[in-house]
Amino acid sequence: MKPGPAAIWPLALLAALFALGLAAHFLDWFAWREALVWGRGHARQWWLPVVLILLQVVLFMFALPGSTLLWVVAPLYAPLAATLILTAGGVGGALAAYGLARRLTAAQQARMREHRAWDTLERESDFLALCALRLVPAFPHSLLNYGAGILRLPLAGFMVAAAIGFGLKSFLYSSLVHQTLEAAELRHLLRPTVLLPLLLLALLLFAARSLLRRRRAASR
Repeated sequence: MKPGPAAIWPLALLAALFALGLAAHFLDWFAWREALVWGRGHARQWWLPVVLILLQVVLFMFALPGSTLLWVVAPLYAPLAATLILTAGGVGGALAAYGLARRLTAAQQARMREHRAWDTLERESDFLALCALRLVPAFPHSLLNYGAGILRLPLAGFMVAAAIGFGLKSFLYSSLVHQTLEAAELRHLLRPTVLLPLLLLALLLFAARSLLRRRRAASR
């Protein structure tokens, strides 16, 4: 029996949001330079970090490029403060996106679990895999957020992996861009050699995951 429109539209909506978010990222729709100028005029206000966190939550919830706010937050605040702001916004946005995907697909769970791919995706989405993918430079966070919500992955592990990924990335990036005065130069800082430590750490996590799975299989 083929699924009807009522069964397909939630997945189609999430796919459309994901595609829109990718387009917004690659076409640079977010006016971060103007936002940085505005932020510098209010940097001493207590409410600005709250606004920046909430803005990230909304962007990540709808698969829009919340990570772009790095270019606003990192020049305004010291690396540690910027890391806290970016991590709070990223984790909050991940939770919001997870909840949105989970709610939209609630009625389709039984049908989706019948597909062969479901068990494979669920089995491959463990804690170490989530941590490693969060650390891969330029990996779309919305894919992890929506995918985890659809698969109903354990929320605690999902949140901890998000915190680790956003925290490490945010600290590295913020440390690099904080001292840069010209907004036009910010993007040039993230060269492949700068991103290499994150990629290596992600590969190490994948290697550790593979080793643990082999040991578990051998013990059985």
